Amino acid sequence: MPKTPQNIPRTAMWLAAAAIGLTVVALPHPAHGKLPPPTPAEQAAAAQQAETERAQKAQEQAQLTAVQDRLAARFGKGGNNAPDAVTPATNLPKNVAEAPGTAGPHGGSRPSAESHSGNAR
Repeated sequence: MPKTPQNIPRTAMWLAAAAIGLTVVALPHPAHGKLPPPTPAEQAAAAQQAETERAQKAQEQAQLTAVQDRLAARFGKGGNNAPDAVTPATNLPKNVAEAPGTAGPHGGSRPSAESHSGNAR
């Protein structure tokens, strides 16, 4: 590729980026230093905090279980909304309460339940 004013800055930019990248990788990272061990007071505070969190989690779990038990008693198999409960036909919408086989195209002179206009002419 011939050296033109358009590609000289691009080459210099690549060289600068490569130099910066190598410098960052090669430098020692002070963030990887070792922290001092926690003091006995810090260890006791951490243990107390962990115990408090465990107690709070147990309390929240007990509350969740109580709510789930209430919902299961209300909506479970014995309730009105049980999956096997039968809804009376008087509470169903018209298109659901229609007799089987009367909805949909079926030929003949009578329009189907899904038709929105009269007979096709």
